[in-house]
Amino acid sequence: MIAVLRACRPPLGAEALLLVRMLAVAFALIARGPAAATAQDTDPFGHARHAGLFPLCTGCHVMDGNRVNAYPAPAQCAGCHDGRDLALVDWSAPPAQPTLLDFDHPAHARAMQGVALTCEGCHVAPGRERMDVQSRTEAGNCLSCHTPESAEHFSRPDCSTCHIPLAESSLPLAQISELPAPATHSAPSFLAEHEGGASCAICHTRERCAICHVNASTLEAVQAIPAAPGSLILPRYEAEYPEPPGHDVQRWMEDHGTAAATPASCSTCHTSESCTSCHSQPAPDAVDALPSSRVTEAQGVASSRRAPESHEDVRFTVAHGPSAATRPAACEACHTRTTCTSCHSSAVEPIFHPNGFMERHATAAFGRRLECSNCHDSEIFCADCHRSAGRAPEGRTGAAYHDAEPVWLLRHGQAARQGMESCTACHRQQDCLRCHSQLGAFRVNPHGPGFDAEQAHRRNPFVCRACHITDPIRGGGG
Repeated sequence: MIAVLRACRPPLGAEALLLVRMLAVAFALIARGPAAATAQDTDPFGHARHAGLFPLCTGCHVMDGNRVNAYPAPAQCAGCHDGRDLALVDWSAPPAQPTLLDFDHPAHARAMQGVALTCEGCHVAPGRERMDVQSRTEAGNCLSCHTPESAEHFSRPDCSTCHIPLAESSLPLAQISELPAPATHSAPSFLAEHEGGASCAICHTRERCAICHVNASTLEAVQAIPAAPGSLILPRYEAEYPEPPGHDVQRWMEDHGTAAATPASCSTCHTSESCTSCHSQPAPDAVDALPSSRVTEAQGVASSRRAPESHEDVRFTVAHGPSAATRPAACEACHTRTTCTSCHSSAVEPIFHPNGFMERHATAAFGRRLECSNCHDSEIFCADCHRSAGRAPEGRTGAAYHDAEPVWLLRHGQAARQGMESCTACHRQQDCLRCHSQLGAFRVNPHGPGFDAEQAHRRNPFVCRACHITDPIRGGGG
């Protein structure tokens, strides 16, 4: 109004000009009403005091996407604040506020073509006067147009509609630390069941995931979250590893090596070091497939060796034999042979075999000879005992260990074919070649009458190479 009066009036003295300005201010206060005239204006500029002077917000603010044009320069105030009647204005635009809000005036105006938009529709609280600006934006006003699927702010399906990822912002450390957490984050099962997604990137950077997830580099959901730039200072996070469902069931320690335990599922929380604290070397392939703590940001669950629940039975020491015999691989996960021989040796009470086993061990030795060799050296341990018992072999046809039958050598073919593994516990290939070889003393054909060599070779040629140096069908060798 003062600018209009100046353009139309004849030259006035300083007193007359001051009077005009006082009247303009009075009219502005009248337009706001008595309550507004005494209200405490909380915005830095005092929009309400200038309500009668600026009928349009765009007289001072130009929303073209350039932040420099969004605020008037001090020179625009010199029409009234000329340093004579009103003090000069010396001010600068407020600094840009770091925010996660994704909003651009020109883009919003283009998206709302055909809809009458007003500045006060966003920047003034409902029910207040046009120039009663209390903050830069009244977020609640957005909901008059934007109706999300969920009324609760932190439960809305797509946060990226209104917000930018934290990694693209310039929020200071204090504001990042105070970002509110949705109610879902406080649920006891949240950490065990959360799946991640684009909405996580609004409040988190990739580093927040990598502090816990050992396999963060292989998870698409984690890699989809932007990493923080070097200029963004993040809070110090602590890894949390809640016990997943299933780990608290009975015999979990004994049974976790089944199909349920895979590198893909275990590597969320465990490094290979988590497993080798229990698993002896050489570790199972599934353990070697896990990432090492040397190449991951997450340290993984810190585990320590402890006995499975089955070992807590007071009789386990004397009753573990059946379990060890039927599931040797389970024992080998933690124990080495020295663990067994520390008890099962000649120096201590022999409790590995049942009472009277020595008298009937021949059948067990013949059927499962390789298992015996896990603890016994057949060429030394067995031979010494048989010699001392007078059962050492004598000549080519001596019975020795073979059922004490003097004609064993002449009828051993069937037993050898049925239990070759038992034979190899004591015998080497050269023992057989003394008779069963073109260069041997007797040149006995080991295949027996009616043997179809070509058919056997077609079925599995590698079996032939166990005895034949060259291809017996095509090469004609021995």
